[in-house]
Amino acid sequence: MAEGKLGNPGPLGLGGFALTTFVLNVHNAGLVPAALDAALPLGLFYGGLAQLIAGVLEMRTGNTFGMTAFGSYGAFWIALASLVYFAKLGLVPGNALGPAIGITLIAWTIFTTIMTLLVFKSGHTTVIVIFVLLEILFILLVIGHYTGSKAITTFAGYEGILTALSAWYGMYEGIKAQFDVMSNE
Repeated sequence: MAEGKLGNPGPLGLGGFALTTFVLNVHNAGLVPAALDAALPLGLFYGGLAQLIAGVLEMRTGNTFGMTAFGSYGAFWIALASLVYFAKLGLVPGNALGPAIGITLIAWTIFTTIMTLLVFKSGHTTVIVIFVLLEILFILLVIGHYTGSKAITTFAGYEGILTALSAWYGMYEGIKAQFDVMSNE
């Protein structure tokens, strides 16, 4: 990499998103119920903080979409993990947690719809797949939350695992592209 040139922050953001999404959805799918305990700190630090850092670095590269996506989804993970922690500490009444998560999921579905519509302009197939799968995931989570359907939430968990795998592939592509450039220098 050239002196003073920034690396691509996208793989960091996609990695943070993928790993945290994977762990939470392993829990949602019922594969490892205790995975929720791991998802909360991951949501604060890898899904949250790492994506926020990626968003700031995307801003420095002039990538408004990357800045908005990574910065916003990083904040999503921090807020979601904090909400659950606050409830565990008794700072959010038990009867308020469900409605708080419900409206949060609806709001993030709307945000994700906007980002998904925008990403089609990129022509980048992997990023389009990631956002379409994320849109489907949020819709399933909203339906599962408001219907109380364990089957829909479980299905959402499996779909979320697929979403995470697609984001890991995007991370791989971003890192591989840098290696390809380095091998041609």
